[in-house]
Amino acid sequence: MSPHTKDDIAQLVQEMIDAIVRQELGRAEALWFQLRDLPDVAPSALAIGAFIPILRNEPRDALHFLQTLPDDCCPDLKALCTYLLGDPIWHLEASALAESDDPLMRTAMRHLLETSATV
Repeated sequence: MSPHTKDDIAQLVQEMIDAIVRQELGRAEALWFQLRDLPDVAPSALAIGAFIPILRNEPRDALHFLQTLPDDCCPDLKALCTYLLGDPIWHLEASALAESDDPLMRTAMRHLLETSATV
């Protein structure tokens, strides 16, 4: 798979997502490490790997990784991590993102806010 094309990267990302969905976290992590070693991978593609430590109940590790990415990358995942860590800042972050222009982010943060209100 060398040299790596955008199609190769897209295939690797899809394989990683599929492994995460199937809860094959060891496989997903191996794919994530491959992806991280490639040049020119979009930060948003790399951020998908944060679901691996989240699913392992290690949100601090996920947040630490996300903080190495550009500030504007995946603020919704950062808010989720702070929520899982019990950090009260999550509510402020999620509330701001609940008004996002991105409909997926807006819906996810509104759902998180609603879910936390019923817990």
